[in-house]
Amino acid sequence: GAPTGANTNFRPEDKANFTLLLREFRTQLDALSRTTHHRYSLTAFLPANPDNVTAGFEVARIFRFLDWATVQGYDLHGTWESTTNYQSALFAAKGDPTTPVKFDVDLAIRTLLKKDAPSDKLVMGLPF
Repeated sequence: GAPTGANTNFRPEDKANFTLLLREFRTQLDALSRTTHHRYSLTAFLPANPDNVTAGFEVARIFRFLDWATVQGYDLHGTWESTTNYQSALFAAKGDPTTPVKFDVDLAIRTLLKKDAPSDKLVMGLPF
């Protein structure tokens, strides 16, 4: 969760707790790998909203434990808004009525890169 989400249960400690949860998952998966001789991936879905990324994730730290993360590249706009807009824009369109932040996939990826997410572990989520 994040403090900007409607009907979201968010606590300030959730950010650090998510990192700890991933660390524990990675520890358990690595232990299982030693038993089964299979490699288990640990992945996450990360939001497009820069405010949610900042509030909810210790970006540089979580990628120590993740094999990759899918970055939200869809549902950027929808029925919860009073105007229509592109649902999965790679770049914000000229005349985008959204304020103050114009959500697009480029912004989502750049936000994570600025917070030290490794580019080789980012997977762009696509609508279908």
